[in-house]
Amino acid sequence: MKSIDMANLQSGIKVFVRGDLDVAIENGVIKETFRLDRLLPTLNYLKEKSAKIVIAGHIGRPQENKERISTQVLLPYFNAILGEGTFELLENLRFSIGEEANNLEFAKSLSEKADIYVNDCFGTCHRKHASIVGIPKFLPHYAGFDLLNEIINLSKVFNPAHPFVAIIGGAKLETKKPIIKELLNIADYVLVGGKIGMDWNEDVPENLIFPIDYAREKKDIGVQTVEKFTEIILNAKTVLWAGPLGVYEEDEFNKGNMLVAKAVFESGAYSILGGGDIVAALNKPACAGRLGLLSKFNFISTGGGAMLEYLVKHTLPGIEALNNNG
Repeated sequence: MKSIDMANLQSGIKVFVRGDLDVAIENGVIKETFRLDRLLPTLNYLKEKSAKIVIAGHIGRPQENKERISTQVLLPYFNAILGEGTFELLENLRFSIGEEANNLEFAKSLSEKADIYVNDCFGTCHRKHASIVGIPKFLPHYAGFDLLNEIINLSKVFNPAHPFVAIIGGAKLETKKPIIKELLNIADYVLVGGKIGMDWNEDVPENLIFPIDYAREKKDIGVQTVEKFTEIILNAKTVLWAGPLGVYEEDEFNKGNMLVAKAVFESGAYSILGGGDIVAALNKPACAGRLGLLSKFNFISTGGGAMLEYLVKHTLPGIEALNNNG
Protein backbone atom coordinates (compact mmCIF):
# COMPACT_ATOMS: atom_id res chain seq x y z
CA MET A 1 0.00 0.00 0.00
CA LYS A 2 1.35 3.41 -0.99
CA SER A 3 1.10 6.27 1.50
CA ILE A 4 0.43 9.87 0.51
CA ASP A 5 4.01 10.91 1.22
CA MET A 6 5.05 8.62 -1.66
CA ALA A 7 3.01 10.62 -4.19
CA ASN A 8 4.55 13.20 -6.50
CA LEU A 9 2.61 16.21 -5.23
CA GLN A 10 3.29 19.10 -7.52
CA SER A 11 1.91 22.51 -6.61
CA GLY A 12 -1.74 22.82 -7.59
CA ILE A 13 -2.41 19.10 -7.93
CA LYS A 14 -6.00 18.24 -7.00
CA VAL A 15 -6.31 15.68 -4.21
CA PHE A 16 -9.57 13.96 -3.29
CA VAL A 17 -9.43 13.16 0.44
CA ARG A 18 -12.00 10.65 1.68
CA GLY A 19 -12.12 11.64 5.34
CA ASP A 20 -14.08 10.47 8.35
CA LEU A 21 -16.56 13.32 8.77
CA ASP A 22 -19.19 11.28 10.63
CA VAL A 23 -19.29 13.31 13.84
CA ALA A 24 -22.13 14.10 16.21
CA ILE A 25 -23.93 17.35 15.35
CA GLU A 26 -26.41 19.09 17.67
CA ASN A 27 -28.23 22.24 16.60
CA GLY A 28 -25.67 22.77 13.85
CA VAL A 29 -22.72 22.52 16.25
CA ILE A 30 -20.03 19.81 16.30
CA LYS A 31 -20.20 17.96 19.62
CA GLU A 32 -17.03 15.87 19.21
CA THR A 33 -14.06 16.60 16.88
CA PHE A 34 -12.07 13.40 17.52
CA ARG A 35 -12.48 11.96 14.02
CA LEU A 36 -11.90 15.32 12.33
CA ASP A 37 -8.73 15.89 14.35
CA ARG A 38 -7.30 12.58 13.17
CA LEU A 39 -7.59 13.84 9.59
CA LEU A 40 -5.37 16.86 10.22
CA PRO A 41 -1.91 15.31 9.63
CA THR A 42 -2.92 14.39 6.07
CA LEU A 43 -4.65 17.71 5.37
CA ASN A 44 -1.77 19.77 6.76
CA TYR A 45 0.72 17.75 4.71
CA LEU A 46 -1.26 18.43 1.52
CA LYS A 47 -1.51 22.09 2.43
CA GLU A 48 2.28 22.29 2.85
CA LYS A 49 2.64 20.78 -0.63
CA SER A 50 0.31 23.49 -2.05
CA ALA A 51 -2.18 20.86 -3.21
CA LYS A 52 -5.78 21.74 -4.00
CA ILE A 53 -7.75 19.75 -1.44
CA VAL A 54 -11.19 18.27 -2.00
CA ILE A 55 -12.61 16.89 1.26
CA ALA A 56 -15.41 14.32 1.09
CA GLY A 57 -17.26 12.11 3.53
CA HIS A 58 -20.62 11.48 5.13
CA ILE A 59 -22.56 12.25 8.30
CA GLY A 60 -25.16 9.77 9.52
CA ARG A 61 -27.39 7.47 7.49
CA PRO A 62 -29.76 9.69 5.51
CA GLN A 63 -30.82 6.79 3.27
CA GLU A 64 -32.41 5.13 6.29
CA ASN A 65 -34.83 8.06 6.60
CA LYS A 66 -32.83 9.51 9.43
CA GLU A 67 -31.95 13.18 9.81
CA ARG A 68 -30.20 14.61 6.77
CA ILE A 69 -27.20 16.59 7.99
CA SER A 70 -25.15 18.58 5.51
CA THR A 71 -21.36 18.35 5.72
CA GLN A 72 -21.35 22.14 5.32
CA VAL A 73 -21.82 22.41 9.10
CA LEU A 74 -18.15 21.40 9.26
CA LEU A 75 -16.95 24.42 7.28
CA PRO A 76 -16.03 26.51 10.36
CA TYR A 77 -13.80 23.69 11.62
CA PHE A 78 -11.91 23.28 8.34
CA ASN A 79 -11.76 27.04 7.72
CA ALA A 80 -9.98 27.43 11.06
CA ILE A 81 -7.44 24.75 10.14
CA LEU A 82 -6.84 25.22 6.42
CA GLY A 83 -7.98 28.78 5.83
CA GLU A 84 -11.19 29.94 4.24
CA GLY A 85 -11.47 29.32 0.50
CA THR A 86 -8.37 27.07 0.32
CA PHE A 87 -10.29 23.80 -0.06
CA GLU A 88 -13.54 22.33 -1.34
CA LEU A 89 -15.87 20.47 1.02
CA LEU A 90 -18.27 18.21 -0.86
CA GLU A 91 -21.85 17.62 0.25
CA ASN A 92 -22.71 14.56 2.34
CA LEU A 93 -21.89 11.64 0.04
CA ARG A 94 -24.73 9.57 1.39
CA PHE A 95 -27.25 12.08 0.07
CA SER A 96 -26.68 10.21 -3.22
CA ILE A 97 -27.95 6.64 -3.48
CA GLY A 98 -24.92 5.97 -5.66
CA GLU A 99 -22.60 6.11 -2.65
CA GLU A 100 -23.86 3.13 -0.66
CA ALA A 101 -24.81 1.27 -3.85
CA ASN A 102 -21.19 1.57 -5.03
CA ASN A 103 -22.42 2.90 -8.34
CA LEU A 104 -19.44 3.15 -10.68
CA GLU A 105 -20.88 6.12 -12.56
CA PHE A 106 -21.17 8.00 -9.27
CA ALA A 107 -17.61 6.98 -8.36
CA LYS A 108 -16.37 8.16 -11.76
CA SER A 109 -18.10 11.53 -11.35
CA LEU A 110 -16.37 11.96 -7.98
CA SER A 111 -13.00 10.97 -9.43
CA GLU A 112 -13.28 13.72 -12.05
CA LYS A 113 -12.92 16.29 -9.27
CA ALA A 114 -9.27 15.41 -8.62
CA ASP A 115 -5.97 14.06 -9.94
CA ILE A 116 -5.27 11.58 -7.14
CA TYR A 117 -7.27 9.88 -4.37
CA VAL A 118 -6.42 9.54 -0.68
CA ASN A 119 -8.34 7.33 1.73
CA ASP A 120 -7.94 8.51 5.30
CA CYS A 121 -11.23 7.10 6.57
CA PHE A 122 -10.53 3.83 8.37
CA GLY A 123 -13.96 3.91 10.02
CA THR A 124 -15.73 3.25 6.71
CA CYS A 125 -13.16 0.92 5.12
CA HIS A 126 -15.40 -2.07 5.85
CA ARG A 127 -18.07 -0.65 3.52
CA LYS A 128 -18.07 -1.35 -0.23
CA HIS A 129 -19.15 2.19 -1.04
CA ALA A 130 -18.35 4.27 -4.11
CA SER A 131 -16.03 6.68 -2.32
CA ILE A 132 -14.15 3.80 -0.66
CA VAL A 133 -13.76 1.09 -3.31
CA GLY A 134 -15.06 2.78 -6.46
CA ILE A 135 -12.90 5.89 -6.91
CA PRO A 136 -9.58 3.96 -6.69
CA LYS A 137 -10.55 2.29 -9.98
CA PHE A 138 -10.23 5.66 -11.72
CA LEU A 139 -7.40 7.52 -9.94
CA PRO A 140 -3.91 6.89 -8.57
CA HIS A 141 -4.63 6.02 -4.94
CA TYR A 142 -2.85 6.39 -1.63
CA ALA A 143 -3.43 5.86 2.07
CA GLY A 144 -3.60 8.84 4.39
CA PHE A 145 -1.48 9.04 7.52
CA ASP A 146 -4.25 8.12 9.94
CA LEU A 147 -5.33 5.09 7.92
CA LEU A 148 -1.75 3.83 8.03
CA ASN A 149 -1.60 4.54 11.76
CA GLU A 150 -4.74 2.44 12.28
CA ILE A 151 -3.31 -0.49 10.34
CA ILE A 152 0.01 -0.41 12.19
CA ASN A 153 -1.54 -0.27 15.66
CA LEU A 154 -4.41 -2.70 15.14
CA SER A 155 -2.14 -5.25 13.50
CA LYS A 156 -0.34 -5.56 16.83
CA VAL A 157 -3.24 -7.63 18.15
CA PHE A 158 -3.52 -10.09 15.28
CA ASN A 159 -1.78 -12.45 17.71
CA PRO A 160 -2.85 -11.00 21.06
CA ALA A 161 -1.33 -11.79 24.42
CA HIS A 162 -3.72 -13.94 26.45
CA PRO A 163 -6.00 -13.76 28.30
CA PHE A 164 -7.59 -11.69 25.53
CA VAL A 165 -10.85 -9.95 26.51
CA ALA A 166 -13.19 -8.24 24.03
CA ILE A 167 -15.82 -5.80 25.30
CA ILE A 168 -18.68 -5.18 22.89
CA GLY A 169 -21.47 -2.67 23.45
CA GLY A 170 -23.83 -0.53 21.45
CA ALA A 171 -27.23 -1.08 19.89
CA LYS A 172 -26.59 -2.72 16.49
CA LEU A 173 -26.84 -6.44 17.14
CA GLU A 174 -27.40 -7.29 13.47
CA THR A 175 -24.05 -5.77 12.49
CA LYS A 176 -22.05 -6.93 15.50
CA LYS A 177 -23.36 -10.49 15.91
CA PRO A 178 -21.22 -11.97 13.07
CA ILE A 179 -18.12 -10.28 14.49
CA ILE A 180 -18.94 -11.41 18.03
CA LYS A 181 -19.15 -14.99 16.76
CA GLU A 182 -15.73 -14.62 15.15
CA LEU A 183 -14.27 -13.05 18.29
CA LEU A 184 -15.49 -15.99 20.36
CA ASN A 185 -13.00 -18.13 18.43
CA ILE A 186 -10.00 -15.98 19.30
CA ALA A 187 -10.87 -14.25 22.59
CA ASP A 188 -10.84 -15.87 26.00
CA TYR A 189 -13.90 -13.82 26.92
CA VAL A 190 -16.34 -11.58 25.07
CA LEU A 191 -18.18 -9.24 27.45
CA VAL A 192 -21.38 -7.82 26.00
CA GLY A 193 -23.36 -4.78 27.14
CA GLY A 194 -25.61 -2.12 25.68
CA LYS A 195 -28.77 -3.01 23.81
CA ILE A 196 -27.11 -5.91 21.99
CA GLY A 197 -26.77 -7.65 25.35
CA MET A 198 -30.58 -7.74 25.62
CA ASP A 199 -31.36 -8.77 22.06
CA TRP A 200 -29.17 -11.89 21.73
CA ASN A 201 -31.41 -14.84 20.84
CA GLU A 202 -29.03 -17.74 20.23
CA ASP A 203 -27.12 -20.25 22.32
CA VAL A 204 -24.58 -18.70 24.66
CA PRO A 205 -21.05 -20.18 24.67
CA GLU A 206 -19.19 -20.27 27.98
CA ASN A 207 -16.87 -17.43 27.01
CA LEU A 208 -19.72 -15.08 26.00
CA ILE A 209 -20.65 -13.07 29.10
CA PHE A 210 -23.88 -11.05 29.28
CA PRO A 211 -25.03 -8.59 31.97
CA ILE A 212 -26.55 -10.26 35.04
CA ASP A 213 -28.20 -7.07 36.26
CA TYR A 214 -29.00 -3.57 35.01
CA ALA A 215 -29.38 -0.04 36.29
CA ARG A 216 -32.76 1.70 36.17
CA GLU A 217 -34.75 1.22 32.93
CA LYS A 218 -31.98 -1.12 31.71
CA LYS A 219 -30.09 1.91 30.45
CA ASP A 220 -26.78 0.77 31.95
CA ILE A 221 -25.12 -2.36 33.27
CA GLY A 222 -25.66 -2.98 36.98
CA VAL A 223 -23.36 -3.28 39.98
CA GLN A 224 -23.10 -7.08 39.85
CA THR A 225 -22.30 -6.96 36.14
CA VAL A 226 -19.55 -4.40 36.70
CA GLU A 227 -18.07 -6.66 39.38
CA LYS A 228 -18.19 -9.69 37.06
CA PHE A 229 -16.68 -7.79 34.14
CA THR A 230 -13.99 -6.31 36.41
CA GLU A 231 -13.01 -9.74 37.72
CA ILE A 232 -12.42 -10.97 34.17
CA ILE A 233 -10.71 -7.80 32.92
CA LEU A 234 -8.21 -7.60 35.77
CA ASN A 235 -6.62 -10.86 34.57
CA ALA A 236 -6.42 -9.77 30.93
CA LYS A 237 -3.25 -9.16 28.93
CA THR A 238 -5.06 -7.67 25.92
CA VAL A 239 -8.36 -5.76 25.94
CA LEU A 240 -10.35 -4.70 22.89
CA TRP A 241 -13.38 -2.47 23.45
CA ALA A 242 -15.98 -1.33 20.88
CA GLY A 243 -19.27 0.35 21.73
CA PRO A 244 -20.77 1.85 24.93
CA LEU A 245 -22.28 -0.33 27.66
CA GLY A 246 -25.06 2.10 28.54
CA VAL A 247 -27.02 5.14 27.40
CA TYR A 248 -23.97 7.33 27.88
CA GLU A 249 -25.71 10.50 26.66
CA GLU A 250 -27.23 10.64 30.14
CA ASP A 251 -24.46 10.93 32.75
CA GLU A 252 -26.41 8.73 35.16
CA PHE A 253 -26.11 5.82 32.75
CA ASN A 254 -22.46 6.33 31.82
CA LYS A 255 -21.19 4.88 35.11
CA GLY A 256 -20.73 1.38 33.72
CA ASN A 257 -18.42 2.69 31.02
CA MET A 258 -16.37 4.61 33.57
CA LEU A 259 -15.98 1.69 35.97
CA VAL A 260 -15.12 -0.79 33.24
CA ALA A 261 -12.55 1.65 31.82
CA LYS A 262 -11.02 1.91 35.28
CA ALA A 263 -10.71 -1.88 35.41
CA VAL A 264 -9.01 -1.92 32.00
CA PHE A 265 -6.32 0.50 33.20
CA GLU A 266 -5.81 -1.35 36.48
CA SER A 267 -5.28 -4.60 34.56
CA GLY A 268 -2.19 -3.21 32.83
CA ALA A 269 -3.33 -4.94 29.63
CA TYR A 270 -2.55 -3.65 26.14
CA SER A 271 -5.79 -1.81 25.43
CA ILE A 272 -7.53 -0.68 22.25
CA LEU A 273 -10.72 1.37 22.14
CA GLY A 274 -12.79 1.92 19.00
CA GLY A 275 -15.94 3.62 17.75
CA GLY A 276 -17.28 7.14 17.93
CA ASP A 277 -19.89 6.44 20.62
CA ILE A 278 -17.57 4.90 23.21
CA VAL A 279 -14.98 7.61 22.53
CA ALA A 280 -17.68 10.23 23.14
CA ALA A 281 -18.80 8.41 26.29
CA LEU A 282 -15.35 8.35 27.87
CA ASN A 283 -14.59 11.87 26.65
CA LYS A 284 -17.57 13.44 28.43
CA PRO A 285 -16.48 16.12 30.94
CA ALA A 286 -17.70 14.00 33.84
CA CYS A 287 -15.30 11.25 32.72
CA ALA A 288 -12.40 12.86 30.95
CA GLY A 289 -12.04 15.84 33.27
CA ARG A 290 -11.80 13.74 36.39
CA LEU A 291 -10.17 10.54 35.22
CA GLY A 292 -8.46 11.31 31.90
CA LEU A 293 -9.90 8.05 30.61
CA LEU A 294 -9.09 8.29 26.91
CA SER A 295 -5.44 9.12 27.42
CA LYS A 296 -4.87 5.82 29.22
CA PHE A 297 -5.70 3.54 26.30
CA ASN A 298 -2.76 2.31 24.24
CA PHE A 299 -4.59 3.07 20.99
CA ILE A 300 -7.93 4.61 20.03
CA SER A 301 -9.40 3.65 16.67
CA THR A 302 -11.74 5.94 14.74
CA GLY A 303 -13.75 2.88 13.70
CA GLY A 304 -15.93 0.55 15.73
CA GLY A 305 -17.32 -1.94 13.22
CA ALA A 306 -14.32 -1.44 10.93
CA MET A 307 -11.92 -2.11 13.80
CA LEU A 308 -13.66 -5.33 14.79
CA GLU A 309 -13.87 -6.59 11.22
CA TYR A 310 -10.22 -5.76 10.53
CA LEU A 311 -9.04 -7.61 13.64
CA VAL A 312 -11.04 -10.69 12.64
CA LYS A 313 -10.39 -10.70 8.87
CA HIS A 314 -7.00 -8.90 8.77
CA THR A 315 -8.18 -6.82 5.82
CA LEU A 316 -11.08 -4.63 4.68
CA PRO A 317 -12.59 -3.72 1.29
CA GLY A 318 -11.15 -0.19 1.50
CA ILE A 319 -7.67 -1.54 2.20
CA GLU A 320 -7.96 -4.04 -0.64
CA ALA A 321 -8.94 -1.20 -2.99
CA LEU A 322 -5.77 0.70 -2.08
CA ASN A 323 -3.60 -2.40 -2.48
CA ASN A 324 -4.98 -2.95 -5.97
CA ASN A 325 -2.72 -1.17 -8.43
CA GLY A 326 -5.00 -1.84 -11.37
